[in-house]
Amino acid sequence: MKQKNTLTRLQRLDELSGLLKSSDHFLVADLAEKLEVSTRTLMRDLDVLRDKGYPIETNQGRGGGIRLHRYWGLGRLHLNYREIIDLLLSLAVMEKLNSPIFLGNLKSIRHKIAASFPEQQRQKVQAVRGRILISEMEPDLSFEKAHPMPTTSANSARSLYEAFFEMKQLKINYQDMKGSETERTIEPHYILLCWPLWYILAWDHLRNDARCFRLDRIKNATLTTRHFKLKNSKKLIGSLENSSVRL
Repeated sequence: MKQKNTLTRLQRLDELSGLLKSSDHFLVADLAEKLEVSTRTLMRDLDVLRDKGYPIETNQGRGGGIRLHRYWGLGRLHLNYREIIDLLLSLAVMEKLNSPIFLGNLKSIRHKIAASFPEQQRQKVQAVRGRILISEMEPDLSFEKAHPMPTTSANSARSLYEAFFEMKQLKINYQDMKGSETERTIEPHYILLCWPLWYILAWDHLRNDARCFRLDRIKNATLTTRHFKLKNSKKLIGSLENSSVRL
């Protein structure tokens, strides 16, 4: 019986979110009638959707009113914070192209997207976005043209992605520019784009120090269950001065 009630509520929440997206405004009584629930149940369901990131507004007064925030645009897609990060990062990368046409509004678009989400979700986005660095310098690719490196496998890329977001240690096989391979356990604190190359700025347990790893030189990556705490950014970023990355 409990499972049936749970499924019914999940279906009702899905229907409620669909109704809110389909119209600019609903009266409380009308919305409760459509869902065949009491006003109290409706209000509880609205609280659940708010917790999920829906920017729902309620108006006081006769009959009451419910709607999604009038400036809520991309929020209708109901993106999670990882998807938002991917979107904002894509816009930031496009900004680097410095195109004379078509791309002149990317910065303002990026700010509007970031500002369009609820405060709790926006804080998560900003926290992760602060760990993604974009360099203004271009790397020296002369060595790579003469000695092409293997690309990161899809499985390794997923492990890297998960380790970065969940702040978990990662076991990797890393091949340096001379072709030597080592096994390491790293903590992926920051991601750096030095177009067109990606780097992981991490704490390396093998060297017991901060190190910078090129993403395409990571041949294998395995996620562990051990979490890490973000270290002092100045110490980690300072290690780039001794790496192959020119900031």
